[in-house]
Order: sequence, then C-alpha cells, then structure tokens
Amino acid sequence: MRKPPGRDTFQALRVPAFGYVLAATLALALGAARVASAQPEELRPEERQAEALPDTDPNFGPLITIEDIRVAGNRTTAERIILRAVPIRQGEQLRAADPRLTNARFKVLALGFFRDVTVALEKGSARGRVILVVTVAERGTVVLNRLWYGTSSLAPYWLGLDLSERNFFGTGLLVGGGLVFADHAGVDGARDQWGGELRLGAAGIGGTRWGAHGALQAQRGSEVYRASGPPGSGDNDDLAAFPYRRMSVRGGPSFDLTPTLSFEADARIESIDADVPSGARTLDDGRSVPLDLDLRDGKSRVVSLAFGFDRDTRTDPVLPHDGSRIQAQLELGSELLGGDYDFVVALARYERWWPVRPRHALGLRVAGGAVIGDAPRFARIHVADVNRLLTPRVMGMTVAAAPPPDFLRTDNGDAVYGELGGNLIGEWSYRWFRRPKSIYGGDLFIAAGVWALASEDAVQAVGASGWNALPVDLVLDAGLRIDTELGIFEFTIANALGRVPRW
Repeated sequence: MRKPPGRDTFQALRVPAFGYVLAATLALALGAARVASAQPEELRPEERQAEALPDTDPNFGPLITIEDIRVAGNRTTAERIILRAVPIRQGEQLRAADPRLTNARFKVLALGFFRDVTVALEKGSARGRVILVVTVAERGTVVLNRLWYGTSSLAPYWLGLDLSERNFFGTGLLVGGGLVFADHAGVDGARDQWGGELRLGAAGIGGTRWGAHGALQAQRGSEVYRASGPPGSGDNDDLAAFPYRRMSVRGGPSFDLTPTLSFEADARIESIDADVPSGARTLDDGRSVPLDLDLRDGKSRVVSLAFGFDRDTRTDPVLPHDGSRIQAQLELGSELLGGDYDFVVALARYERWWPVRPRHALGLRVAGGAVIGDAPRFARIHVADVNRLLTPRVMGMTVAAAPPPDFLRTDNGDAVYGELGGNLIGEWSYRWFRRPKSIYGGDLFIAAGVWALASEDAVQAVGASGWNALPVDLVLDAGLRIDTELGIFEFTIANALGRVPRW
C-alpha cells in the first residue's frame, strides 16, 4: 500500500552524523561507510546483467504459458502478498522476451519486505508450459521511519521517534505510530509541545486489490510568528507564539490497479482549538501590516476529502538508479462537508533516474503544490517542505524559526507559509556497496537545485516588487544514504544544518 504525497514527503530516517562544518560532515560520512563495508562490493551478476541489457521486443521469442506461479523462501510473509506484486498471472500467455519477466523481481522487491528476490522459469507439464518460481529472502519489517532530535533558538531540544511494523505477522498489515516532545525557549506565548500518532493499514484485503488505512493524531503545540522586526531577524524578541490543540482522524480505501499504479482516497476530520492573536506587525521601517495567521480564533473544524495516485516504476524503491515515480494528491475542504474552512490543496511530486554507468546514476526530482481558498495554517505549504536546508516541522509542529539561506539575495526571510511553492533538484548518486546482511547498501550523492515559495502576506511585509518579491533561491545537499534492516539512514549536510542553531 503506497501513500500519496503529503507534508511528510519521504518515509526515510534523516539522521545527522556529521559535524557542524563540511569537513566534519564528509569525514564522518566516510567513517560510517567504512563501518558498513570495508571494501565496495562488486555488483551481483543479475544486477550487472540487468544494467547491460538493452530494451527487448516483447514480441520476440517463443510463446509460453504460465502454468503455475510458486513462491519460496517466505517464512512470515503471506504468499498472496507476493503474488499480488508479480505482474504476471497464472494461465497467461506471453513471449519469452516479455519485459514483465525481468521486471517481476523488481516489483516484488518494491514491497519492501525482502532483501533479495530471484525469479526463474522451470519446465511445466507439457511443451510450451512453464512454472514461474519466485524465491524471496525476507528482511526485517520493523522500520524506524523518523528519529526526531535537535536544538534551535526556538526549542532548546526536541526528541521523538516514529516506528512501523509493515508486515504484521506476515499478513501485510501495517501498524505504526510516533511520539515527540519539544521544549520551549524564551519566546512570548511559547510552551512545551508534544504530539502523537497511531496508524493502521491493510493491503490486498480478502485477496483483492483493495486496501484500507487510517490514522489518529493529537498535538498540543504553540505556533510561532513574527510580531515585529525585519524579515529574517535573529532576535527571539521579534517573535511571538500562540497555543493550540489539534485532534484529527483520517482514513479511507486504496486500490492497486496494477503492481506499479495505485489509487487512494482519504476523509479527514480535524478539531482545532487555538488562541489566535489579533492586531498588527510592526516592521523595522515603522510600517504596520495586519496579522493574518490563517486560523480561526477559538474552536474550529476542518473536514476534507482527498484523492491521490502513485505510479512507481523504480527498480529499487530505497536506493533507486533507474525508473521513475509520480505521485499526486488533491484535497478539498468545505463548509458543505461540515468544516469551517473552504479550500483546495493540490500536491504533486515526480522523480526520474537514469543509469549512466554501472555504478553511477543521475536523478531529477520535481515537487510542488498550490493552495487555493481559505486553508488553515497547518494545511499550507511550509518553507521547510520545499527547502531541505531548513528544520522540517516535527509531526506538523514548528520547532525552529531560522530563515532560509539567501544565496540569491531575494529577501526570503519572511517565507514561512505560502500558497504556491515547490522545488527542482538534480542529483548524482554513486552505488557504493550492496550486501545481503543487515546493512544492505549505501549510496553517495550530491544534489543541487532551486526552491520557491510565494506568499501574499510575505510580499506585503517585505514591501518588495519584481524579482525581490519572489522568494526563489538555491538548495544544496550532499552525503550518504544507507539502507538497513531498521530503515533508511541519511547522513547529509542538510540534516546537520536542520538540527543545530543557526542564530
């Protein structure tokens, strides 16, 4: 069961293991990789062959009939879960060169339950009939999705984690949840914050292509805003915060149209109780602009419906070097549904990978969104959603207020929440090692691109026009990704910067 893009864009553990400067970052990255593998391992024969083979004609070769599909090696994973991922069905006729035979291995690997998969053909009961044998080597399915920790001028520290069991007792049932706590600093109106979430999900209910998912989330937070001073001011005296509570429940069905394409629907009901301040913000030049924090004072309710799809053709969902993935989601909130906010949020993300040499690949990531109408503050695009150099929101709560780096001098210090935003990032990755043990593989990467976030309120506060009214700037990152039995670890410059004070 896949999840369309939301505010948390990656199910990856982002753990900084580098120092506060680039030299220490690279040194620790090299050290961590040496622990994982003393020598870079050669590609396995099937990997080398897959990279070397050109596209084949699906109509080439003799016609064969799939007499049976057998699964071996699965000790805890239900066979139906594996069979559902195989893009071929029993009784189907196809040519021996059909690319689905080659792709079957990658589709089963994409489930995330196995560290290795082999696909072979055996003789059937008669000439032209074959048996497709899928042999799997299971991996741990308890995953550490998030490890939240860090310090900032706004929060002296925050701690939390998010765990999931993606294959509960081999049934394909997902059970997960998270808990986080953030201390507060000397900002007027701030308080300690905590949040929790419980998730459930099931794919292939009753052996069908239908699945279901649901989540319950609660937060007790304090949202920071700039009450005075110039954009990007590093003085906590220019900031203020207001308290709020959120309780939400969401859930809905999913449908796997093919092994690579799935659809999902969500219904969300959220209760918000916030003490929203009124008045005006005093700028450094003496001007005043009215405060608009995009939230109802007191109790309010969000009721929305969302629809999304996910098409994933990557050969490796964790450390991709080939293939593509596209995700999109449309959320509609309305008073007609019983809520207090009328809005539309559209989000989309696309990534494409091209292998350029046996160990090298180039990738392109494009992500963006638009908010139309009276969306609540928490449903808008946050600057950390589009700029990985900033501290991301922790389970929807703000724990840092540092402005983004202003490489292009576009006065982006007031870019916090926006109605239109996105990023375009190019990436080079190097397949350093692959191994069958608990540390499965590691990739080095370098990424660079641009981000943008447009907000009417920020433009009014800056009082700029033209180029300076459009917060567009650069985003850079580099480091190491490691795929382990516990989850994906990212040792990157951006993660280090997002967890240390920048004021």
